[in-house]
Amino acid sequence: MIMSSPEDEAVKVQGSDPKARLRILETTDLHMQLLAYDYFADHSDSDTGLIQLADRIETLRSDPSYTSVLFDNGDFIQGNPLADYVASNGTDDQPHPMIAAFNTLKYDAITLGNHEFNYGLDMLRAALADARFPVTCANIHQIKGNALALPYVILDRDMPCDDGKTRTLRIGVTGFVTPQITVWDRVALKGELETEDIVFAAERVVPQIKADGADIIIALCHSGIGAADHCETMENAAVPLAAIPGIDVVLTGHTHEMFPGDDQPRTNIVDPVNGTLHGKPAIMAGFYGNWLGVIDLQLGWHDGSWTIRSHQSRLEPCSARDNGPSPLQNQLSTHLQTAHSATIRHIRQPIARTEVPIHSYYANIVPDLTQQLLARAQQDFIRRVMGGSQHHALPVLSSTSPFRAGGRAGPSHYIDISPGAIALRDAAAIYPFANTLCGIRRSGAQIRQWLERAASHFAQIIPGQHDQLMINPHSPAYNSDTIFGLSYEFDLSQPAHFAPDGSVINAQAGRVRALKYQGQPVADNDSFIVAANSYRTHGGGGFRGAVEADILYQSTKSARDVLIDYLRSNEVVTQPASHTWYFTHLPDTSTIFQSAPAASKYTAPGVSHVGPGTGGFDQYRFTF
Repeated sequence: MIMSSPEDEAVKVQGSDPKARLRILETTDLHMQLLAYDYFADHSDSDTGLIQLADRIETLRSDPSYTSVLFDNGDFIQGNPLADYVASNGTDDQPHPMIAAFNTLKYDAITLGNHEFNYGLDMLRAALADARFPVTCANIHQIKGNALALPYVILDRDMPCDDGKTRTLRIGVTGFVTPQITVWDRVALKGELETEDIVFAAERVVPQIKADGADIIIALCHSGIGAADHCETMENAAVPLAAIPGIDVVLTGHTHEMFPGDDQPRTNIVDPVNGTLHGKPAIMAGFYGNWLGVIDLQLGWHDGSWTIRSHQSRLEPCSARDNGPSPLQNQLSTHLQTAHSATIRHIRQPIARTEVPIHSYYANIVPDLTQQLLARAQQDFIRRVMGGSQHHALPVLSSTSPFRAGGRAGPSHYIDISPGAIALRDAAAIYPFANTLCGIRRSGAQIRQWLERAASHFAQIIPGQHDQLMINPHSPAYNSDTIFGLSYEFDLSQPAHFAPDGSVINAQAGRVRALKYQGQPVADNDSFIVAANSYRTHGGGGFRGAVEADILYQSTKSARDVLIDYLRSNEVVTQPASHTWYFTHLPDTSTIFQSAPAASKYTAPGVSHVGPGTGGFDQYRFTF
């Protein structure tokens, strides 16, 4: 359990004033992880799933000393093979399983995440039609059709006070989504939606909520904890959002981090120990239902108005029952047993074979076959579709990053395919999202900057020292891009050019060495086409996006479908990963990184097994 309990010194309330307690519960980034089942690995997983949080939610909401409200912070409808099955096949005129679960658990309100839009507006509208709770999102605007969400809602709650009286608390709830949805999913959205900067939208809507009589305002922010200074259309805007007067509590998401916790460095604005942004209570409850966010507020009634006296923030883990599923869990599971069984049958279909093991245990440390298979598929696709274009003479490269590489998701979050059949679930594990594929023009200088951004995933290494930390703890693996079709080195003895959020921290620094194409140095003015997913193409993850003129091709096909087609057409994987990138040799120098215990059965250049680590991981050594 991760907890904080600071007193809010900014608010002074007389000790004799009546007091009441409000409990705020948050789920976020569930990605259709309703059951305790890992569809990518095809086995049960008791550490994930909204169903594993259900009893805890019910227990916390039934506490008579608190009035409770339950919210979801977005990205609930897409993210695993079950979600894809439901999007393609429906559930026999029944409510969408995740909406049915929200109804069953009596959510008070939700907001939308960027992945809600992956399947298009028709599917999203159909899913939300059965919601028995309000949907709020203040920074999206319909160009045509009915609005998907309300800009805000007011929830009236009767608050028992310690003087024996009950008083009404008017809770204003508003929501925000990353404004980039209109570029990340422009193929699916077809110009039917406009977005607004999160902070600008909040500055517009908060006075309206206040004028409507809200006593406190809670912001459901599907946006991460990023830079403190606001810039227009920023992806991770939770910190400047919290600075807006009138907002009292911020629920965050999108980046799959834990807050309070160790995922954020402490600053004078961001307090990851006490769980505050600009001194205001904030929470981010991980992803896949592995944590429940809890903020307990003590409210004071003074001169006819409510104020927040203190708060306690914590993350509570999901947990399995020792004596089998509860009645509530059984009720939740009934919403999708048919879809679950059909999904299992579907994902087990073989699509190819491999003669070599395919795994992601060392995906950030050495060239990785899971990424190279995707890179080759993307490269092959873009070459074919652009073969007759005016740009056909440009070399085609391919950008990928690992999605199942441990990290916050734990030691079971890896790909491990033994020689034999490759199933559909394996392709989904390599690329779990519905992003489409693009072909973008990049210069040699832009590619170097792209790789410098990826190199921020690693800590700076001091030559001649041993067992140093190798991975920057604040950098997720999915931001450690590799570019297939080139050869290059990362010199980790040098400082990073970029911070993990993509901001420049040392404009003179550079780690990329020996950048070559077909053995020849890459010049700044050389031109290439890079096959990249739509998220990265448009600047997702703090990478520099491509301007419209450089997006030479935009597919309607997802990167995952491109991979599936490639594996089916090539039938057999026979070769391990080729060594296209390296770390610069540093004599008498080693680092430590974490991977799953199962990684010890595989060898890799420079990698040796050390022993048990923390959190179920093992430690491994990399010698330069």
